[in-house]
Amino acid sequence: MFAEPLIDDETPSFLLALTSSVGEASSRILARALEEWGFIPGIVGFGGHGSTRRARILGRVIMERTADQRSWLAERRGWRQFFDAQVPRQPVLVTVGRQRRITFADRGGYIDLTVEGHGLTPGWHDAWIQVLHEGDLHTLGIGEGESLTTQDALRLSGQTGHGSQRIRAGKPVCVSLRIAGDNEKFGVVSDIDDTVMVTMLPRLLTAARHSFVDRVSSREAVPGMAGFLTCLADMAHRQASAESTVPQASTHTQATHPQTKGKQTPVTSADPQTPQTSADSQHEALHAPLIYLSTGAWNVVPALRDFLGRLNYPRGGFLMTDFGPSNTGWFRSGFEHKRRELRRLARMFPSMKWYLVGDDGQRDPEIYAEFAREHPENVAGIAIRSLSEIEQFMSHGTFECLYPDALRTVPSSIPVWFGSDGDALGEHFRSVF
Repeated sequence: MFAEPLIDDETPSFLLALTSSVGEASSRILARALEEWGFIPGIVGFGGHGSTRRARILGRVIMERTADQRSWLAERRGWRQFFDAQVPRQPVLVTVGRQRRITFADRGGYIDLTVEGHGLTPGWHDAWIQVLHEGDLHTLGIGEGESLTTQDALRLSGQTGHGSQRIRAGKPVCVSLRIAGDNEKFGVVSDIDDTVMVTMLPRLLTAARHSFVDRVSSREAVPGMAGFLTCLADMAHRQASAESTVPQASTHTQATHPQTKGKQTPVTSADPQTPQTSADSQHEALHAPLIYLSTGAWNVVPALRDFLGRLNYPRGGFLMTDFGPSNTGWFRSGFEHKRRELRRLARMFPSMKWYLVGDDGQRDPEIYAEFAREHPENVAGIAIRSLSEIEQFMSHGTFECLYPDALRTVPSSIPVWFGSDGDALGEHFRSVF
């Protein structure tokens, strides 16, 4: 039994399943070979989000030499980010608040674990992920999903010691986690390519360019979008505060649809403790929960986080995807990835209303309109960046929006805004609220 995979492979194809199995076996062989060269399994933390009842933690196990193996990526060509040697089925310990759970990475080395009863308060917190020694777990008969109490001792890799009840563990890696409170009723979901970051390339070429050509520090932000997302997240937070103090009916204004073209302590071997809230959690919680939802690869998250922070984008979590074959296709479906994650957010935060931000260069209007029809109670508004004719052509080969009428099916109670950049979207937003 393994952690829930980040990729949905419910209907396997024999050929594709065989290809995936061969890939997993190759990854295992490569990981063992790298161990001979001094590499060890390590963690790349992607982040997490959740409510006061449950939290979702995301990361990946890769072979590394040092704990700061990605600190130099911001000034290197993007292709270096994809030379990762993942470790399939690696056992790890995830510590979230007062809960410590054992789980296993999937065949791509990805960790996707939902933990209940963590006891964390609203705001930003630090969760922790540690690699565990598979042989020690097998000897002790510990399996997937089991918890460790504060009396269970861990021994860091490289330390000496004896005792049949000790489990060797790697260095804990911090994962930032945003907990939404019960009184937080509004959040923001934003696309990245052509919404936050200028690409002017078809999606497949966009991925190739960012992966193999661009330096992370050279990428260009969409003008005004950092300010717009900050304004949106702040407004959403104020809306939640107002609704929590004075009950009121929804006052969303229907916009006319225009033509589209227009520090807690990690668990250690010496003294395991229940982690505490990080010192800056309250400061970081001043704006509403924000999720960056993209069809980009998980590999770029560390560099992307640096890019967004340097340009003053509001802090948020990430929901990316993986490239390559699955059991059901040779390429991952970005469309299905976004649909699936939006629905999962609706399940995790049933009382949350989301402002959905995207662009009209691909299928964001179609995806957001479908979600608004299925879950109108979870959508506060939709903001779409209208690409220029040149950007439209570079995105999909025509000068017009692919789905010009998709947003006309959005329920009338949900406002929709269009703008050429963040400044224009901000003006439309402020005119309504």
